[in-house]
Amino acid sequence: MFKSLLVRLTSLNILMITLSILISSFAIYQTACILVDSIGNLNENRQSQFEWILFQYLFVFSFLTIIIGSVLHFYLTKSLINPIRKLILSTKKLKEGEIPESVNYESNNEIGELVNHYNELLHRLKENNQLRRKMVTDLSHEVRTPIQNLNGYLYAIKNGDIEQNEVVMESLFNESERLKHLIEQLDQLKEWDLAKHNVILDKSTVEISNLIRRCVSIFQWKFDQVHISIDLKLDEDLIELQEEGIQQVINNLLDNAYRYHEGSDPVQIHGKKHEDYYEFSIISKGQPIAPTDQEEIFKRFYRLNQHEKKINSTGLGLAIAKEIISNHKGNIGVYSSKQENTFWFTLPKRKTMST
Repeated sequence: MFKSLLVRLTSLNILMITLSILISSFAIYQTACILVDSIGNLNENRQSQFEWILFQYLFVFSFLTIIIGSVLHFYLTKSLINPIRKLILSTKKLKEGEIPESVNYESNNEIGELVNHYNELLHRLKENNQLRRKMVTDLSHEVRTPIQNLNGYLYAIKNGDIEQNEVVMESLFNESERLKHLIEQLDQLKEWDLAKHNVILDKSTVEISNLIRRCVSIFQWKFDQVHISIDLKLDEDLIELQEEGIQQVINNLLDNAYRYHEGSDPVQIHGKKHEDYYEFSIISKGQPIAPTDQEEIFKRFYRLNQHEKKINSTGLGLAIAKEIISNHKGNIGVYSSKQENTFWFTLPKRKTMST
């Protein structure tokens, strides 16, 4: 296929080159003969000799030009078609379900731009494929444990090995709640993944300090039960946002603070108004988060080792929070120093979001 295309292109262009050279040579020959004849200083023999020598020179020149031009054109066409050939072979592998290696071609022309875009696509596909495999592995691990626990309890009850009592029923209920919570979070994550492709979110202008206070009031009784106070310092500001999503982010961060807070110091919740954005932060005492974990902690199913033994976490709460903030064109992160962790996010104001 590629050889056939190369031959067809080369043959067509050689034909055009040959015709152009022959027509030019013929025009030069006729013009030169007419000019010499019009001067009239040559007799008939000298005129014939001149025309024959001129014909020989033009013939050799045309022949060499056609040969050299054809060879150069062949290799130039081959060099242009070669990256297209590589792209077609790579696409065939992609069609068969295999992710090929990147296509090597460095040039600033249109083909080089096409190859660069294709290589970026391959890179994205590799990343998505790795993420999908990791998610399947992590999800199977997350689901397997509660299912095994439920199956083990139910099997023991069926065989009469254990009696149905309040402790057993509570354990079964907790495992079923864990499965339910995991499925709900996966659904939420799927919804915000799909929202990435939507240009318009269902946003409204909200006085954000009131939204934060409503979220805090929901968790107030939990913190009261463990005798932990909440220190609120909030600036008022109007922000255009998707209210349900931002409320979920704040709730996730408050839930983390409640679960991981250590000691009796108050949990500090700050909302600071800036010129172009609004910054929310929640500061609590707890085990420090290593710098290598501070980026990973927002990935799906990622859990810190020191927290795994403390609670049953799905590792999805912060990943959902990051998806929501990203859809609002904001940023989210964590600072950690000694025994204090600060989770924060920023929301841009309208003029920034529209640019």
